Amino acid sequence: MVRQRLIDAAAEEFVENGFAAATLADIARRAGFTKGAVYSNFESKQDLFAELFAQRSLELAGRVLAEIAGLSPTAAAGRGGETISSWLISDPGWALLVLEFGLQAARDPKIAQAYLRERRHLRGQLEELIAERAADWGVGRRLDARNTAITLMALISGLMLEHAVDPEQVDRHAVQTAVSELFAGAIASATRG
Repeated sequence: MVRQRLIDAAAEEFVENGFAAATLADIARRAGFTKGAVYSNFESKQDLFAELFAQRSLELAGRVLAEIAGLSPTAAAGRGGETISSWLISDPGWALLVLEFGLQAARDPKIAQAYLRERRHLRGQLEELIAERAADWGVGRRLDARNTAITLMALISGLMLEHAVDPEQVDRHAVQTAVSELFAGAIASATRG
């Protein structure tokens, strides 16, 4: 309960002020606790953000999985793209925050540890989900789930940045099309293989 309240407060604080400007004292205050409550649940601001990032990412993966359950590969590619584009467009503050944390991780070894741990965990989860769907569609042995997960994460990161800078051109339709085409291409390549 305390841990989740801190995570929820951190989400608001990080989106509102950015990762660098957010403080643990402000997060604790927003959650109705002292800074000691934060330190009794998390080692650092980086660890708190990493857990928040993992929760949000797995929620999105779960939403996509629920949306594509039972669909054909073609329909799943379209629905998956639609779900991801809706998420990305509806929460631009979160998208910017993820990009900020990634940039911080590239420059700060302490942040990099938390970021890398969570990115690898998320990539592993995505790889499992993709492999399960590929098996359901009869292309499990031919579809490279690991590479598809890496490509999807890179594509989403790039689309977040492009949408943040140019939301008029990189709109919901453009994001949906890019993600759907990635899945459709991976499935088509596996089908031919």
